Amino acid sequence: MDIFIRRHPLVPLCLLLSILLLAMFAQSPRITVPALAGAVLFLCTVRGGFTVRSVIGFLLCWALIAAVNPLFSTGGATPLVFVAGRPYTREALLYGVHLGAMLLAVLLWFRCERLLIPEEHRFFLFGRFAPKLALLISSVLRFVPLLKRRATAMRDAQTAVGIYDDPDWIHRAGSNMTTMSALTTWSLEHAVDTGAAMKARGYGLPGRTTYRTYRFTGTDAAWLSAILVLTASAVLALARGGLGVSFYPNIVFAHADTLTRIGVAAYTILCLLPFLSAIKEELRWCFYRSKM
Repeated sequence: MDIFIRRHPLVPLCLLLSILLLAMFAQSPRITVPALAGAVLFLCTVRGGFTVRSVIGFLLCWALIAAVNPLFSTGGATPLVFVAGRPYTREALLYGVHLGAMLLAVLLWFRCERLLIPEEHRFFLFGRFAPKLALLISSVLRFVPLLKRRATAMRDAQTAVGIYDDPDWIHRAGSNMTTMSALTTWSLEHAVDTGAAMKARGYGLPGRTTYRTYRFTGTDAAWLSAILVLTASAVLALARGGLGVSFYPNIVFAHADTLTRIGVAAYTILCLLPFLSAIKEELRWCFYRSKM
């Protein structure tokens, strides 16, 4: 479901850039928490946003970062235990939790990108002045799901001919390496064929038009203005130091004045815009179904 399919592609692009840049460079829980919550709510709303395997993988990655960070960083004034004579501190653990949450939020928003900006929108945005970049971005974002489907197909085919019947783990590891080698070769050949096919169709030539032309309407201007105002509020709070936090040796948050609260509220609204748009689309669809 393309939430912003009726909007100009510049609108979701600015929204994603604002959310991602602030989430990556603010280094503050006051920014990380809304970013993570907004991505989770949006992905839970749309179909296919989450799978059980992806949820387990994300949670394990988060837990691993949080648990490993105190092993390398011994800063902090509150040791919980001692590991090999080194203090395992509460501050380092909480910093690991925050670092894992920030990384998870960024990864989830990149996962949201394919729903907010379809492939056609990417080619419209970058196809004219950077056609190679547009093709590269689309190929990279398509690579992971395509790789999963191909790996499943190859594994099923090899299982059917009895390659994985041997219970010996060495033999199974060798079979997995063979599958990975074939999968890598197949993927590289497909990437080369895709580039050659796009070149043969005249992609990237001067004067080439896109399949669809998007017009920047008054509604798009209102959306973009709202995004820029919310982003400017959050950036202003960050520039004034209201979002700062120190984890070592003790956890100390910067004083939250009125401007900081406004900036955090603005960024929270910014992160919730895709979720609210998805809810609006679901309610509209339910209303139309009730009228059938």
